[in-house]
This record gives sequence, C-alpha cells and structure tokens, in this order.
Amino acid sequence: MTDSPWQNANAAELLPAPKAHTLQAPQIEGSTCVWCAQALTEDTQVPLGIRIRVSEGTVKRWRPNACLPCAGAQAARVYRLHMRTCARCSHRDYCPDSQALYTLALQDPQPE
Repeated sequence: MTDSPWQNANAAELLPAPKAHTLQAPQIEGSTCVWCAQALTEDTQVPLGIRIRVSEGTVKRWRPNACLPCAGAQAARVYRLHMRTCARCSHRDYCPDSQALYTLALQDPQPE
C-alpha cells in the first residue's frame, strides 16, 4: 500500500472507538473492524492507536483497527462535530485536527 493519509496516526487517533465491552474478541484484538466487524488485512486496516479499557477490574491497553469505509465515515462525522465546537475552526482559522480529519474523510475508501 502506498503512503496514504490513512496512515496518519494522529488523525486516526481522533476517531472514537466503540466501548470495548460492546465488542467481540476479534474486534478488540484488532483483526476485525471495530464498527462493522469486517475482517481486516494489513493493507485494509486503519490503526486507531492505543486505547485504554477496564476489564476484570484492571486497566488494559488495546489497539483497535477499522476498515477503510468505516474510518472514512467516522472521520466525516467527527469532522462535522469538530467544526461546530472548535473555537479556532469556527473562526475559519482551521486547526491541525480539522485538517487531518478532513483529509481522512475525503479519502477513497477502496484499497489499491
């Protein structure tokens, strides 16, 4: 896979993952998309960064992944929310977060 904004870890980390207790084991392990449970490959996954969850009374780290279409849809949703609530963006002085989300939301979700 060529270099792509999907590999921008900072932007992908802005996407909220579902609560871990609502997911199946493969979604928590990162082998399927956290939103649609589609099986992922190294070429089709979008790493969402390290997250923290509480399981059996202890804090655990996990690394969720998403499929390209779900990550794009979530980036568009988060971008719209961000644009309404960010003091900097609401004055047309777009912050780095909005630029990264916008780039993710515009990506063609079809793998090459």
